[in-house]
Amino acid sequence: MDITLFQCGFLGAVHSSPAPEIRDARDGGHAGRAADSSAAEEAAASSRNLDLLRSFAVLLVVGFHIAKFFNWRLETLRVTDFGLLGVMLFFVHTTLVLMFSLERQSAGSRALLFLPFMVRRCFRIYPLAALVVAGAYLFQIPSDLQFGGFHLLHQSAGNLLANLLLVQNVTLQKANPGILWSLPLELQMYLALPAMFLFARRARSAWVVMAFWCACVALWFAVGFASGVLPLADGIIRSPAEALLKFTRFAPCFLPGIVAYKLWRQPRILPALLWPVFLALCCAAFVLLSGRQPIESGWVICLSIGLGVSFFREMPENLLAALSKQIARYSYGIYLLHYFAIWVAFAVFRRLNAGLQIAIFVAVLASLSVLLYHAVEAPLIAAGVRISKRLAHRNFAPDAGSRRADPVARIRPALGRST
Repeated sequence: MDITLFQCGFLGAVHSSPAPEIRDARDGGHAGRAADSSAAEEAAASSRNLDLLRSFAVLLVVGFHIAKFFNWRLETLRVTDFGLLGVMLFFVHTTLVLMFSLERQSAGSRALLFLPFMVRRCFRIYPLAALVVAGAYLFQIPSDLQFGGFHLLHQSAGNLLANLLLVQNVTLQKANPGILWSLPLELQMYLALPAMFLFARRARSAWVVMAFWCACVALWFAVGFASGVLPLADGIIRSPAEALLKFTRFAPCFLPGIVAYKLWRQPRILPALLWPVFLALCCAAFVLLSGRQPIESGWVICLSIGLGVSFFREMPENLLAALSKQIARYSYGIYLLHYFAIWVAFAVFRRLNAGLQIAIFVAVLASLSVLLYHAVEAPLIAAGVRISKRLAHRNFAPDAGSRRADPVARIRPALGRST
């Protein structure tokens, strides 16, 4: 494992100074890798295919919750699976994009990797989530969505704190708003992602990562069957083995993003026109095959997305690409705020006709997502980037010209005495 993952500036930690010719070559190598990584990250960040994947995911979630509010139930079609699939596609997309972010960070600096990464992610996730949690609590907004409508959750102090810290799955508290259930899983994935990046960087091919995915899935089932806790029951935790399985249940949804990262630079062989078709087919396959274990079935769909995303050429600039770009840009706000928009449009204004309700829903969701992106998300994302850059490029040596800053200089006298 790369030691730079754990480097820190406490207790006077310092970097050694290599010989000039080694330093020049190393700096040139880092500059070249940083440029390549930057180009790859920009390509991923501006990918119209990934914009479509992210917008497709958030629209699945929003569509499912509208269906849940109106209690739309179809015996042959599990509408609940659509929202779950959307969340799992978010996990694949997020992992892929963050792998490029870590690549650029590691190529541009030899400093610590974990802390700057976590700072950026916390500044990205917590502010808007905390605002939504506090708003639902202070204004007593019904945010517990059940089939047929919203209910007001009477929160204890412990529940409120767990939601503000996004640790509901650890403290076994109910998420409020309910959509927040996925954010603790994502934050906990961040803790392992730098190490997974180092693993992926050393893996010779995507086959190694796919073999790791298969091994994780096999181990998960082996522990489950050996302990007798499968199929998993909702809510209760009867044993440490069951707790472990529930805590890691979504891990196979994140790993396909690493597979996609390993495949990203390969030549694209499939036409862009088939990318939306591929997503629709994956959605249909998931709904048809999910059965009683939709999460485990979703693992295979996530792996299919991770494998497939790197085989399709980029979508051309058209109306679908432009719309996907805008939805993807504001997707975090859409994800967190669509409960409120559904409640306002279809519960508060339930006496209006359907056309006006739909217009109110779209207006509330769009305006709040855009407003809070520019007022909260973007400024704090920028602040997180500034802080992480200072951490990543911090020179831990107190004086670059001093003997203390050069461990080799301190060793030479001892070497001279020993000879």
